[in-house]
Amino acid sequence: MKKSLSVLWLAVMLTSLVPFTASAYDFELDGIYYSIIDSSRVAVVSGNGGEGTYRGNVFIPDSVVHDGVNYTVTEIGDAFFKCTQLITVTIPPTITDLYWDAFLDAFINRIIVRDLEAWCRINFVVDGCFGLMDPYPEVEVGTHGMESDQDMVNLVVPQAITDIHDFTFYKINTITSVVIPDQVTTVGEGAFFGCYNLKSLKIGPNVTSIKNYAFDTNSYLFDWEYNTNSNIINEVTCMATVPPVIASKHCFNKATYKHGTLYVPAQSMRAYCQDEYWGLFENIMPIPESKPGDVNDDGMIDITDVTTLIDMLLNGDGQ
Repeated sequence: MKKSLSVLWLAVMLTSLVPFTASAYDFELDGIYYSIIDSSRVAVVSGNGGEGTYRGNVFIPDSVVHDGVNYTVTEIGDAFFKCTQLITVTIPPTITDLYWDAFLDAFINRIIVRDLEAWCRINFVVDGCFGLMDPYPEVEVGTHGMESDQDMVNLVVPQAITDIHDFTFYKINTITSVVIPDQVTTVGEGAFFGCYNLKSLKIGPNVTSIKNYAFDTNSYLFDWEYNTNSNIINEVTCMATVPPVIASKHCFNKATYKHGTLYVPAQSMRAYCQDEYWGLFENIMPIPESKPGDVNDDGMIDITDVTTLIDMLLNGDGQ
């Protein structure tokens, strides 16, 4: 898997050196260029110049009407290639596919995600589509600057999500804590790669599979030897009584294995310690008994307990 990732990344890098040919567009509306996919869907693409088409604040709508036909905006192609004067780009909840060259060599201050659940369902190609940007943009949840009850700081994966896709939260460096809820079963490749401010992680009880680089918080691509104390996930709590299958040692970085603490169910201590990859953690402890205020039973009292309590009350689960 590591070899295949390296080859894929090399291919992307080599491709970026080849003279770029802009995607053909079929129509333009309100300054945004669209390519028709089929009778009901369009993709956002670059315009006549092929690069640097957009600047300032770009708001991508859910749908557009062209020649009397209503189209849903479902893909972002090479749209923002070499757009160096962007401020914000707002992503609609209708997007299903985001291609690797969508933001290639672009400069942007902030990506605004209108719906976190929809973001989690996007098919990201290669590296979350922002990995070749320097500096990396901030990502926030909201619409037109409005606050949201979801955020990209203390991240709680939405309840409707069962699988976290590859590269979904790649290099979103605002994230400091993550709660993966009970219904999630799989964490995809590179899902939280490069989230170097991530310090607290709770993995739900039904996760069975974690792919390569899922929680590798290194800022350098897939570099096992590159580790600093600032890239450590201090606390990893895994609620699963059966250790989830980890694809390789590269699920976490070397510094997290050495300096972080893994908390697991008391009855499963031996299973985790003897596991080929979970056993790489030098500090494995039983999950502490719940404290007053620890609503989500992750051994910590923090903002995630507040969001969990709110969810319980809204869903009628409160006692």
